[in-house]
Amino acid sequence: MLKRYIEDAIINHFKELRQLVILVGPRQVGKTTLAKNLIPDLKQGVNYFNWDIAAHRKILLTQIFSGKVELKSGEKDVLVFDEIHKYPRWKNAIKGLFDKYEPNTHWIITGSAVLDVYRKGQDSLVGRSFNYHLCPLTVAELFETYRNKIFSLDTLLETEISKPDDETQNTFDSLLKFGGFPEPYLKKSDSFLRRWRATRLDKLINQDLASIEHLKHLALVEKLMFLLPERVGSPLSTNSLREDLEVHFATVKHWIGLLEKIFYGFAIYPYTVQSSRMLKKEAKWYLWDWTEIDNEGFRFENMVAVHLLKYVHYMNDLGIDELSLHYVRDKEKREADFLICRKRKPLLLVECKLHDITPSKSLSHFARILTTKNAIQLVRDDIDPITFRYDRIKVDVLPASSFLRELV
Repeated sequence: MLKRYIEDAIINHFKELRQLVILVGPRQVGKTTLAKNLIPDLKQGVNYFNWDIAAHRKILLTQIFSGKVELKSGEKDVLVFDEIHKYPRWKNAIKGLFDKYEPNTHWIITGSAVLDVYRKGQDSLVGRSFNYHLCPLTVAELFETYRNKIFSLDTLLETEISKPDDETQNTFDSLLKFGGFPEPYLKKSDSFLRRWRATRLDKLINQDLASIEHLKHLALVEKLMFLLPERVGSPLSTNSLREDLEVHFATVKHWIGLLEKIFYGFAIYPYTVQSSRMLKKEAKWYLWDWTEIDNEGFRFENMVAVHLLKYVHYMNDLGIDELSLHYVRDKEKREADFLICRKRKPLLLVECKLHDITPSKSLSHFARILTTKNAIQLVRDDIDPITFRYDRIKVDVLPASSFLRELV
């Protein structure tokens, strides 16, 4: 059985912290499997409750939340509430249970939608919870290179990257083709991937989206989901989408926010500084399932985006660092695909190319403007690493598979 990369982190959380674990991530990424693995003695409807199971909903609503039946609360018990955010009053219910049983129990709340723990007409879970993101499989996770490793962005930037061996490159190629969701990746079947993807998209629209907001125009939201893969890798024009869908600007913006909330995709925003010629508004859109993208170059860029965001989430969730992921583009349309910052300070510029080993001119330009420590160009091919120098600017052209293996 595949052991996920944050399992040990959650086990350590239980040993050291009292806060409940809020485990979020895309549908079918493995949250339920991971949560169940963390229950020493799994008993359905006793220490594991899934809101999508009718019998569990009945127990929760008529017995547990009403206080008629006590929860199992022996020392060090793990209680899991799966997809509980679909219950409108879930925060009030969980807060009451947590405050009552917290000294003797560990808690896991999972969700395939972003769980807002702040007060919105309900009691707040702030101070009672920590978030953990479970992201799709990546090169580093499949090789388990994150284990017994000192995690630091500075250490990563000092790591020597070499030409990938066949196993590394083949793993990278399989991920690019079959995506990072465990089931289609492990099956490695084109026909299964197509069927799995159709089922997942249907559930995203008709279950996950419907559970967080009543929408009159689900067909138009579905059309929006078909349009977005074609726009991956470029600044997203809400106005262009508005024209295609023939709805108001604010409506499209709201729908995109909902699609991000249910983990269909995610936005990366431009990095800006005052009094600069950098783009300030339009985000770039990426999908958690990059196999929806036909264009090989944009699919590769999307895969790198997921790897980098997973690394950023991991560092932030575990309190190792305070990182953020952006892109850079100016009014002259020069662009660098990604920029990792620490507390808003630029540290690493990343450009993605399928085959080109000649450094993008934008990399050295933005490295000079932003005074970043490092600029790298990731190449999809299994090339030998090359270093270029432009005055005091250094640009490393690296094989993507070897670099991504050093993340998480």
